[in-house]
Amino acid sequence: MADVMDAPVSRRPPAGGETRTGRIIGISVVAALGGFLFGFDTAVINGTVAALKAEFAASSLGLGLAVSSALVGSAAGAFAAGPFADRYGRRRAMMLAAALFIISAIGSGLAFSLWDLSFWRLVGGLGGGV
Repeated sequence: MADVMDAPVSRRPPAGGETRTGRIIGISVVAALGGFLFGFDTAVINGTVAALKAEFAASSLGLGLAVSSALVGSAAGAFAAGPFADRYGRRRAMMLAAALFIISAIGSGLAFSLWDLSFWRLVGGLGGGV
């Protein structure tokens, strides 16, 4: 049996490795903050349930829909994001997500009924899923 020797391995990082590491850490932090925003959204909407019930004379069903619509939207957005990004590119997918967030924020702020608020939260959830 012949002896096989491995080629020597360089222990030096590739050129520009420190810059890449910093960028990767930055991207990871931003991505992790996106996950924290779901918890923040849940806390914020739960803090407004009593006010929503009083303002819109909402039923339990309507309140449940308003609270959960963002999560339903995010599931649908996550399901559609991959094929969309494959077809149109990641940059356009991120631009779509940002546009959905902006539209959702404006629509939620101007909501005239609980169903309207639920719709705009669904749109925001789509952006979050993308």
